Amino acid sequence: MAQNAKPLKAVLSYPNKTIALLCLQINQQLAILKHVKAVLPKELANHALHCVFNDKKLNNRKLLIYTDSAVWASQLRFYGKTLLTAIESVTSESVSVLQIKVINVPETANTRKKCMTAIPSQAVVDEINSFSHTVTDTKLKHSLEQLSSTLSRLHNRNS
Repeated sequence: MAQNAKPLKAVLSYPNKTIALLCLQINQQLAILKHVKAVLPKELANHALHCVFNDKKLNNRKLLIYTDSAVWASQLRFYGKTLLTAIESVTSESVSVLQIKVINVPETANTRKKCMTAIPSQAVVDEINSFSHTVTDTKLKHSLEQLSSTLSRLHNRNS
């Protein structure tokens, strides 16, 4: 005769200090990220992905903010003092350093943008080539000839 299977307890239902500590840290990071995003403009807040405290040195507490590109990282740096002030009002300890890091966000089929290069028509390529013959500067002449040959090759490959 078949015995009835006993239901298993969920893994998180067992008391585990490590899991509880990790959940606490994640919740703290999410709360700090929420405060950081509240201070930033909406467009910039969308690119602040994660916030983490780095407590390696007690006197030099560091806030790390992760973003998805170098462009947004440079924009976030302009808000450095504002972010530090906002975080110090939330936490009991002072934060002395703000560091912005770029992480690679994996692209999905929905977020992937196709990078299409606009190759000029053959008439434009011919015009660049004919213009290169009238230029007296040798470096410019050589550069225009190379440009016209590259564009011609790309135009033929895509046709």
